[in-house]
Amino acid sequence: MPINTENLKINSSVKHYALYRTFERALDNCPGFKFGGPGTVALIVPEGTTADDFKPCAIAFLYDGVDQDTWDHIGYACIGAAAKQEWIKSEFAERCGKRSRALLITETRNLPPLVAVSVDTFIDVAPVDEFDLKEACAKVLKLRVSLKQAHQLLAFPSDLMFAALRRNSSAADTIRRLGSISLAVEEAKPIRERTLRLEELHGYGAAKEWGLQLAKDLEAWRSGKLKWSDVDRGLLLSGPPGVGKTIFARALADTCGVNFVPTSVVQWQAKGHLGDLLKAMRADFASAVDKAPSILLLDELDSIGDRQTFTGEFASYSIQVVNALLEALDGSTNRDGLVVIGATNFPEKIDAAIRRPGRLDRHVAIGLPSEADRVAMIRQMLGEQEIPDLQVLGPLTESMAGADLARMVRDAKKKARREQRPLSLADLTSLLPDLIKIDGQYRYAVAVHEVGHALVGKALDIGYFFSVDLAKQINPRLELQSYGQAVFGIPRVLIRNAQRYRDEICFRLAGMAAEQVILGYHTDGAGLGATSDLATATGLAVRMETQFGMGTGLHHLGGGGTRDHIDLAAAPWLVGKVDAVLREELIRATGMLKERRELILTLAKELDLTGSIMSDRFDEICKEANAGAEATQHDCSLVCEKAGVTGPGGESQRSSLREARR
Repeated sequence: MPINTENLKINSSVKHYALYRTFERALDNCPGFKFGGPGTVALIVPEGTTADDFKPCAIAFLYDGVDQDTWDHIGYACIGAAAKQEWIKSEFAERCGKRSRALLITETRNLPPLVAVSVDTFIDVAPVDEFDLKEACAKVLKLRVSLKQAHQLLAFPSDLMFAALRRNSSAADTIRRLGSISLAVEEAKPIRERTLRLEELHGYGAAKEWGLQLAKDLEAWRSGKLKWSDVDRGLLLSGPPGVGKTIFARALADTCGVNFVPTSVVQWQAKGHLGDLLKAMRADFASAVDKAPSILLLDELDSIGDRQTFTGEFASYSIQVVNALLEALDGSTNRDGLVVIGATNFPEKIDAAIRRPGRLDRHVAIGLPSEADRVAMIRQMLGEQEIPDLQVLGPLTESMAGADLARMVRDAKKKARREQRPLSLADLTSLLPDLIKIDGQYRYAVAVHEVGHALVGKALDIGYFFSVDLAKQINPRLELQSYGQAVFGIPRVLIRNAQRYRDEICFRLAGMAAEQVILGYHTDGAGLGATSDLATATGLAVRMETQFGMGTGLHHLGGGGTRDHIDLAAAPWLVGKVDAVLREELIRATGMLKERRELILTLAKELDLTGSIMSDRFDEICKEANAGAEATQHDCSLVCEKAGVTGPGGESQRSSLREARR
């Protein structure tokens, strides 16, 4: 049936004519409105079209043949899929709100409640079909098109199809021309890589578990089974560079099926002066709220700084930025559907107030991927390219982050493309850095160091002992990395009195003490970096003296948070006090380990050979050593009795016999 309009724009375009047919057919569901009655009708456009595509239809339908004096009572609005909720409300209020007869043409059903309740009827517009296209071609182009040909034409992209239809060209010729170029058009499109979902990622450990739980909680919240206050709304995500913190956040948003808003302090600063920065910050939060449910990623969060460290002429500026962020975070907790994730390489540099309850109060660290995770990540990056014996890359890629692996795979593929051959394992191995093996005397020194930590930690009951481990090799590209570790699970809740802090200092200095006992000197490993043994022990001693009243005075200095805010260089009176505590605990650790010298040698030898000693095996070696010591003591006593070594001086002679047996 021909359409009921003489509008020139509609009748001179195949596209507009065909769309108007679907437009009129949709309004058949609301006959009163279609034939001039009052009301507000929302038309949801079909997939593959936009609301603006139907704008000429709305104009022709509402205004053609209508007295201009009544135009103030008629209105329409076109809403895109990405339109913000606040904009939709204002656009609807301005164009349709007070009109007696209005059309809302929208690409989405996700309308603000105020708009949704103002609409009388929602109608889905059907896509253009063969009858619509056949009628449009006949009316506009005077072109005969069969239903079969119309069906073939509709299989092509709509923009190409409508552009190819011409008055002096047959339908068969149009189909032929479209068929000849469509393949080339498709080949010219860039390849769009699929965003990985969180379930598909490797090497994220506890962060992945948290994310998958969040996805379940958001689904329960959407279905009305969970209150928003019961959902984790803030997360601090930390880890070394290249482990994929941004990738994690994007994959999490995809898994949760929510909007993703990535931003950073650097992006805000790029907008200009302080006012522009604050405006950009608030705009990003507002955008995330408007598109909720959303995940807002604050990348490089440590760059915002810590108010306790601000000095000089820019302190006021920096404090205002931190305060504005705190205000935005507090506002986000009262806005349902917004989850904020802060990402950083240095969690210790973040203002303590940002990590308080209700803000980014949950902290999850992403470490370097394990050997199995590295192999799985490489296999995933290779896609459909099968390479045998890929597992050999596991040990060779030790200490490499996800970004390092991605670069290796990318460069290997480029090398194979350049030489016009399939990718091989050799392409990947040729791009690996020359890792430095930890072996020889240095490996033995590290083993002694870590055994010292393990023995003192167990003796002082620092926590549950899991294992003591050595790294096989180090990556020269990384400034700081672990050569070994004594792994303890330390309880979160315990009595932290002065003795407990001293025990932790003693534990931290035990590696240095073990080296001195066995080697006669200590290496620089105890003092490399801000998280080293010596740095951590120093921080504990400083806080005892300046914050917890566990030193020579009760004064409280610094920020009162979980970190040391006192600069020893600026407080010379403090250096001697801290140094005295460190030396006392180093002497205590040394004394404890001197009594276990033989045990250190036994444990260090096995650790050097195996690379790892688990808790059960560690205890077994200790028991064997104790049993051996008791047997030695018994043998020495028998020898002394037979030799008549008794009375004063006998103990020193027995000690000499024990030393000789060693």
